[in-house]
Amino acid sequence: MSLPNILLGLLATPASGYDLKRRFEERERHYWSANLAQIYPTLKRMEADGLLESREEPSDKGPPRKVYRRTPAGTDALTAWLAEGPEVHSDRLSWLAQVGYLAHLPTEQQRDFMQRLREAFVRHREELVQIECGWSSSDPRFPDALPDDELFGHFTLRLGLSKYQAIVDWCDECLERLDRRDAKIAAGG
Repeated sequence: MSLPNILLGLLATPASGYDLKRRFEERERHYWSANLAQIYPTLKRMEADGLLESREEPSDKGPPRKVYRRTPAGTDALTAWLAEGPEVHSDRLSWLAQVGYLAHLPTEQQRDFMQRLREAFVRHREELVQIECGWSSSDPRFPDALPDDELFGHFTLRLGLSKYQAIVDWCDECLERLDRRDAKIAAGG
């Protein structure tokens, strides 16, 4: 997956770089991150490649803003990327690598790490639960009568919920195993 492809998808309606950053924070941040320092140069390259075009519009908050829209070539590039099929590869999970090396910490810090990891994923899950609850209460089409652009967005939300719940469950299992280990050590075994 690449930032240009995601930007092409987000540009179903014209938007400024700042608008795109806000959209990332609302939706994509649960599976992809990008900051303005990445977004603006990428938009500039995509425009130079003919995938986007821009125009200046007045802004309520200062100088005119540059608003981008996808060109027909950009739509073709997005469609070609999607038609290639799923990009399935290994994710980089630094927190999981850390778990693999927890033996280098004292016992009490191992448990603390796992508890903090659990809490982080509970927070992530709760954010998604709130998004889904707000969506379901404000849209009578929710979930099965949503238009395609929203339906497939909901699919990604559901995977996020399932993934975070699975990680929380795994953390609980690890914490229980640490408890059993510590009880055995305390019992002299």
